[in-house]
Amino acid sequence: MYLQVQIREEDRDACRFLWRDETQEVCKYRLTRVCFGLTCSPFLAVSTVRVHARRHQATAPRAAAEVLCN
Repeated sequence: MYLQVQIREEDRDACRFLWRDETQEVCKYRLTRVCFGLTCSPFLAVSTVRVHARRHQATAPRAAAEVLCN
């Protein structure tokens, strides 16, 4: 589920890491998706699900109510 949640462009530097191959220079990588192991990952996943439940309350009221109550 975490990999379905996108990290905003302005927040991607917080999830940056460096990689160096023995034959190449250091490369900088920034994650574009929430990854496993971050302290905030569960919060971001649950918050995203709740936002979508609120957005679709009119079209799926029972499903939205279940998501928002649990």
